[in-house]
Amino acid sequence: MTVLLGLAGVATVAGIFWWYARDLESVDENRLRNYRPPQVTRILSRDGEVIGEIYTERRTLVRYEDIPSHVENAFLAAEDADFYRHEGMDVLGMVRALVVNVRAGEVRQGASTITQQVVKIFLLSDERTLERKVQELVLARRVEQAFSKREIIELYLNEIYLGHGRYGIEEASRFYFGKSVRDIDLGQAALLATLPKAPGRDSPLQQPEHAKRRQVWVLGQMVDHGFATAEEVAPFVDAPMERLLAPASARARVEPGAEEFVDQARAMLEAEFGADAVPYLGATVVTSVSLPLQRAAREAVRAQLRAIDERQGYGHKLKPAKAKVRAQAQLAGATTIGVGQIHPAVIVAAQGVSLPQDCVAASIGEHAVVVRVPAGSRYAEAEQSAAAQLPVGAVVDVRIVAGPGHAEAGIPSSHAVAEIAAGPEAAVVIAAVDSGEVLAMIGGSRYESGGFDRAARALRQPGSSFKPFVYGAALASRQFTAASLVSDSPEIYEKWRPTNFEPDVYRGDIRLREALARSVNTIAIKLVDRLGIAAVQTFARAAGIHSKQPDDLSIGLGTGEVTPLELAGAYLTIARGGSRIDPALVRSIALADGRRIEPSSAAQQVIDPDVAFVLTSMMTQVVLSGTGTEAKALGRPVAGKTGTSADHHDAWFAGFTPRTVGVAWIGFDRPRPLGRSETGGKAAVPLWVAAMRGAETGPALPFTPPPTVSVRRIDAATGLLAPPEAQGLDTLDEYFVPGTEPVDEAVVGGTKPTGDVLLGLYDDPSAPTPSPPDSPPPGEPAPPPSGGGTTLPSVVDAP
Repeated sequence: MTVLLGLAGVATVAGIFWWYARDLESVDENRLRNYRPPQVTRILSRDGEVIGEIYTERRTLVRYEDIPSHVENAFLAAEDADFYRHEGMDVLGMVRALVVNVRAGEVRQGASTITQQVVKIFLLSDERTLERKVQELVLARRVEQAFSKREIIELYLNEIYLGHGRYGIEEASRFYFGKSVRDIDLGQAALLATLPKAPGRDSPLQQPEHAKRRQVWVLGQMVDHGFATAEEVAPFVDAPMERLLAPASARARVEPGAEEFVDQARAMLEAEFGADAVPYLGATVVTSVSLPLQRAAREAVRAQLRAIDERQGYGHKLKPAKAKVRAQAQLAGATTIGVGQIHPAVIVAAQGVSLPQDCVAASIGEHAVVVRVPAGSRYAEAEQSAAAQLPVGAVVDVRIVAGPGHAEAGIPSSHAVAEIAAGPEAAVVIAAVDSGEVLAMIGGSRYESGGFDRAARALRQPGSSFKPFVYGAALASRQFTAASLVSDSPEIYEKWRPTNFEPDVYRGDIRLREALARSVNTIAIKLVDRLGIAAVQTFARAAGIHSKQPDDLSIGLGTGEVTPLELAGAYLTIARGGSRIDPALVRSIALADGRRIEPSSAAQQVIDPDVAFVLTSMMTQVVLSGTGTEAKALGRPVAGKTGTSADHHDAWFAGFTPRTVGVAWIGFDRPRPLGRSETGGKAAVPLWVAAMRGAETGPALPFTPPPTVSVRRIDAATGLLAPPEAQGLDTLDEYFVPGTEPVDEAVVGGTKPTGDVLLGLYDDPSAPTPSPPDSPPPGEPAPPPSGGGTTLPSVVDAP
């Protein structure tokens, strides 16, 4: 009878297994063997700091051979001590776990083998039914037949969730201990092994005492099962939790401040591998950003924008607006409002609510809003409350930061939350001349990942900062030199009469060097007219301007559109002596499979080095005596050009030293005038100087002319050669592209323009430079012009 009952029991169990396993397909070996889970891609600065992460699951794969034995043994002791002895189902282990758990009064040891857990994770659902358990046991056996033990444990240790958003032992180790799993000790390995069952409940950060008890239990299991000796675990049994865990400052963390580079790295990965593949790459991307320089440039942006705000009253010095202005503002805000949008808001009295000190009530059309002015923020005034700064009836542009239904403390959830957005924005690009690597790129004063990167995406009119490409085309044509005389006089071109920045101020015949320095509009237009529009477009395109430019004479005034990054790339070509290299934001990409990609742009000589140098020489005059004199504050040789677009919508300064190229732009996102006198020279140059200071830390370097460039002493009035006996003439040394040197001599007694200076462009007290023939020795001042010394008044940049 007993035998019959036994046989019946066996038959019943067999029947159950057959019934629930009848529809099971064979194990999909390829799915497990080609295990490619989501992994975290890390974006690093050039110095190795983590500046961003891209992931759907924070995981970093680690191969079996890289897993320390004591880490594997800790998990075996905690989860499946007989792993290497069973074939997927451990009956004795299940009985043993039942006894341990009953004695402890809690679940301390699981009944599932590691193989069963792999099946549950990869092949089945989490539901707790007899059917699923039977299928788990059947599939575990099949997995054991298809895979080695090492392959199974590798799958398990990489896939399990270990708390705080970390998957797999490598990411968990980096988070809890601040180091790779390859480097953790026995005590830390035992602590990790406590987490798979209940990573939230057992977190050593949230429940340190409970986690310590669990760790000691795992260490005991390691001794009981022969994975470690009592002597080996003893130092860790009594070790306090703080000795095991890394301090918060040492844990893996993302350094903020370079989100622009993170977005650029993501875009490059998506272009290279496809957006769907990026979450699985597990790549390490090294960018070109210098984090200290990036942060300094961001602070320079904020400081300069605050200065403009105060000068122009953006968000400051507000007074109650007239009824008509308030009505217009309310009408403009009558549409739906959304986070990130900018709307004019009318400040109103708070009705029935008590707001925090840094908040005032406002309305945008029919929408109730609370405007927040956080202490220390761009628009906060230290000596005034928000209510005093924003009086009732004032109108101010605000940006919505949270819609109704938010959980902001002290602010009614029925109100939207906004912050002042009255002033302009800015962008900065700084790149190394030798490599073309972008060291800093600021897309806005408060750039957040995924936002609008003004440095890389904002197409704006460059104004006169485009003129170097006009003058470069003139030099490249061999029809003009830096000494060529062109008449600064009004002309009419098919009913268009371009003027200079100062209405009805014309200088007569002036040399091109002076014309560029003073940003004379009429000269730029005449050069385009003489050269042809196509010649200017071709020169600009060769330098690196790829945005479409106008097909009319206004190209000479920079009426096309470029991005700051694009303009930086074109100026980089000039700074490199005509050798073009695309600005680089990514240095290398290391993939999880061992492949390594190093994006590179081969340098191409697209402009004659002699032309590039003479153009550079002319651009230094902009800083020495023209519209960019404020750039002298950098304290070293600078070549550059200011730019102010039509109606003062954009203020630019683009310039370079022999070491670094920089571009600074300021303007409103929705173009409108920056304010009275906010030109490139006043608004953008100080920002450029402040941002560049962090990059220019070495000794000052001179601009060195190629050996083929010619130097001649000329008469300042005519641009002709100075005669041997030049008494009574203003003379100076000038650089020439070979073959374009003047051959005629000036006549003594000719007209002499006032206000010119000797060349002396490359004399720097701290860095000796090559001396052109007949020029003063390095470090000694050039003699003053023999004709006097009266200087023309400095003029602001032309549009």
